Amino acid sequence: MSEKRTLLQKILLGLLAAMTVLFAVLTGVNRSQPLVQWGDSLLRPAEEGNAAVYTSAVYGEDIAIRVWPDGADTVVEFTVGSRLRQTGRVTWPEGTISREHGGDVPRIEVFLDGASIFSGGCDRDSGALYLEDGSREIGPLVHYFTSYSSSWDNFALEASDVVRFALGPDTVCRGSWTAYALGVFFSLLAAAMVAFPRFFFRFQHALSVRDPEPTDFYLAMQKVNWVLLTAVALGVYIWGATVIE
Repeated sequence: MSEKRTLLQKILLGLLAAMTVLFAVLTGVNRSQPLVQWGDSLLRPAEEGNAAVYTSAVYGEDIAIRVWPDGADTVVEFTVGSRLRQTGRVTWPEGTISREHGGDVPRIEVFLDGASIFSGGCDRDSGALYLEDGSREIGPLVHYFTSYSSSWDNFALEASDVVRFALGPDTVCRGSWTAYALGVFFSLLAAAMVAFPRFFFRFQHALSVRDPEPTDFYLAMQKVNWVLLTAVALGVYIWGATVIE
């Protein structure tokens, strides 16, 4: 005999089904849009003619990084709204540099607004920079942005930034199908508990009590568990749709 469902059960079951569909679509859309991680920002890549363009907004300021070939060189133009513009250039002089751990890398020279900011070697595959003595160039690992727009006045691209965009940065995406599957698991668990509360109660106590019947207090606490488990499923879905991979 089927259990008669209350309004709360119907609402929660509808919500769980809607979340499963909604976050499947959202995760799929997010994963179809590649992004470039830079500092604490995610840039959207696009193509404009022969240039690659990476755009985003950081604390209300529009950022654009435009990259295009100029003969054998590569130009990287960085702009922040209308207040700041810096132009980097990557050139590849003849010759190589021997790395301290073995192997040779081609020479590279990086300019920013016409001034040389790095001269040494570069691994084209990884973008790693090497000094003249073959040791690895250790630059800043993370850019730090503050909410004060005036901080952009003193900002300057690092050689590693220029080289990374000149070589073509790796992309990431938002959304994880693994996390989505975990959300589906919690949704199915919640849906089963919401739809068949007496079945789960009897299954739990069938071996210890003959013809068990849940008390009103137990049923009230079950409603709290339904809501909590639905909230957990929602939290997992949100995390899965926004996590960066």
